[in-house]
Amino acid sequence: MPLARFKRFFRTLSFARVVCLGFFAAIFLGSFALYISESGELSYVDTLYLSASSICVTGLSPIPLSGLSPSTHWIMLFLIQLGGLGIISFTVIVGFLITKGISRNARFNAFVGAAIDTQTETESLETSEVNRILLSVINISFSIEILGAIGLYLHMPEGVEGENTRWFYSLFTAVSSFNNAGFSITDDLSALRLDPFSLYIVSGLVIFGGIGFPVIILLEKVLLTVFVRIVYRIEVLAETLMMEKALKTGNVPRFLLLPAQFSAILENRIEEYNKHLRGETTRIQSKLLVYGSFALLLFGFVGIYFLERSNPHTFHNLEFVDKISNAFFMSVCSRTAGFSTMDLGHLNDATVIIITVLMFIGGGPQGTAGGIKITTFVLLLAYLKNVIQPAKPVMLFGETVSKNSVAVAIRVYFLATVALAFVFILLGILDQNQHSLHVIFFELISSFSTVGFSLNLTSQLGDIEKILYAAVMYVGRVGIFTVLIAATGHSGVPKMGTVDDGVKIQVG
Repeated sequence: MPLARFKRFFRTLSFARVVCLGFFAAIFLGSFALYISESGELSYVDTLYLSASSICVTGLSPIPLSGLSPSTHWIMLFLIQLGGLGIISFTVIVGFLITKGISRNARFNAFVGAAIDTQTETESLETSEVNRILLSVINISFSIEILGAIGLYLHMPEGVEGENTRWFYSLFTAVSSFNNAGFSITDDLSALRLDPFSLYIVSGLVIFGGIGFPVIILLEKVLLTVFVRIVYRIEVLAETLMMEKALKTGNVPRFLLLPAQFSAILENRIEEYNKHLRGETTRIQSKLLVYGSFALLLFGFVGIYFLERSNPHTFHNLEFVDKISNAFFMSVCSRTAGFSTMDLGHLNDATVIIITVLMFIGGGPQGTAGGIKITTFVLLLAYLKNVIQPAKPVMLFGETVSKNSVAVAIRVYFLATVALAFVFILLGILDQNQHSLHVIFFELISSFSTVGFSLNLTSQLGDIEKILYAAVMYVGRVGIFTVLIAATGHSGVPKMGTVDDGVKIQVG
């Protein structure tokens, strides 16, 4: 009976409430698991903070991870993977619904329609379609993480793993990188500072995890298409040689028959797999994510390199190649991952400002990145540009953007800034002038954007501050707009007509 009642109650919940409650429950269950794993040597507040940081893939920790037990590291690895896959699955499904105009059930239909003005009555999302999306997410996630772990295992310098086994250090770092968690079981990645190749492997994992699954799926489909063409040419070549040999000798060599058969089977398998890939989005959103990510990475790289190249505490003593790799690595991690190869407390103030801006913007909406998202930021810029020409609709790449997408972007930015301002005041009061306001603000943006950078403040927080920061991580990870919908039952965005008024872009 209790189980039946729970199932009935669960089915009455909106999708937004399911996501919010799911992450909330995972954080609390994770906190108890961590507390038990450490045999009560950590306070419950510390384990709650660490669980929130793991599930929300933030990377902030009040205590050194190198001092934790191996079982705790395994639990954290599981929580990071659970949190990363959870938010990816949620955002990819929502993005698919938004761009395709379909929904899973009536309540989800209302949620999506209210938020993005989607014409959801045209098509329904079958359970098999959801399963295909989730299967694509899991397959791609695990494949990238395994490849990254193998790359790190084979290339990283000897001894960087500390007291951990080399394979577990590689696996933990790869999973933490792809999920943009920024956790390292050796506390930081300073041991890789002079190893550009390892830094580029970690950077690649962070970029793939943060840019969003639509771009990854687009890349995979392009690569598979190229591979199919190569396989087809091999098949044609083998068949041509078979025909020539048959005409000359009357026999078909077996060594030519096998490649032709194998190529045909492989080609069919790839085409079948390509058909079942799910999670793609509109061409406009994919272009926006690729160009936006490149522009932000370039902005961060150039700014960090020129501001820090003469800083004696950071880049000054590095070789030119290492300056380049570390500047690029810091630019990549500033947007969402939070890995560091040096003490961020020694950065110039101008560099801290650049990193803060990158953290607040974040990455793509269908990945593991935090922040307000690139799509939100670009739509805001397009809207501001449009203010001087109010009679014209907001345009991106020559196409009109849905009014509701623009409205949601404005509301996400407004809600984020108001909420952050309120929490900033609370944190300033709780701090009692012990730290500079810019240090508190940096920590706040890092928590909200689930980045994990800190100017050495995390270990000095009081219990109330830790709980407040954990709540900020939760809202930043689930999404402030999702929390609003879960709390009120509606998005606050009015319908703007019943006709399709432009390209729908997922924001927040």
